[in-house]
Amino acid sequence: MSQLRDRAEREIGPRLIVAASTVTAPARAAAGARRLAGRSGRVELYFGFDEPTSAFAVIDLAQRLHGRKVIFDLLPVVERGIEDDPALERKRVYRIADGRRLGRRIGLTLSRSEPIDPQQTAFLAAWVAAAPRGAALTRFCVAACRRLWFESDGPLDEGRYEELWRECFGSAPVADGAAVRANEQQMTSRGPYETPSAWIGGRWFFAHDRSAQIADWLDELGWTVK
Repeated sequence: MSQLRDRAEREIGPRLIVAASTVTAPARAAAGARRLAGRSGRVELYFGFDEPTSAFAVIDLAQRLHGRKVIFDLLPVVERGIEDDPALERKRVYRIADGRRLGRRIGLTLSRSEPIDPQQTAFLAAWVAAAPRGAALTRFCVAACRRLWFESDGPLDEGRYEELWRECFGSAPVADGAAVRANEQQMTSRGPYETPSAWIGGRWFFAHDRSAQIADWLDELGWTVK
């Protein structure tokens, strides 16, 4: 039974997401209605501070969303993936190589050669989950991802990240672990079980390898660069 569930999560789930993404007319109509009401679009990004692929997605999407009337909803998670996945450690090592490849796309060199345990960056997820969405939060997440994966190595110094937070917000961070768990539950209820994943206008994207397609979809929905 466990093998059948794993196969469904690995194979059937992504296929259903792709199939659902072919229905575009309702999403375009909904986006048009939001604009008529003076509302912004929304890009939900589920990501983990502990992985370089998520760091790339945060940095790259922040650049691609600049000038678009959309809210960048940064939703950090800690617990995700397939329960008791026997390939977990191998995947974490692979993400280092993948992060190195992705970093080159935006002119960044990966500074770490070893994975980070998710619990080591849980404090960052708890800070971000508790904070209001907006320019300050985006600045912090981009800067923190750069520092974590492209500007440092070795143990994390929580004090340095608190200094960065104060630079962005002008106050001390507040942690909310329950908000992180809510993000995790929302991600799985949407469909995906891994990060980084983006949800835009009813469509899912594997955010680290589909950032160009994300920009195209936003254009199709009418959220073009101004």
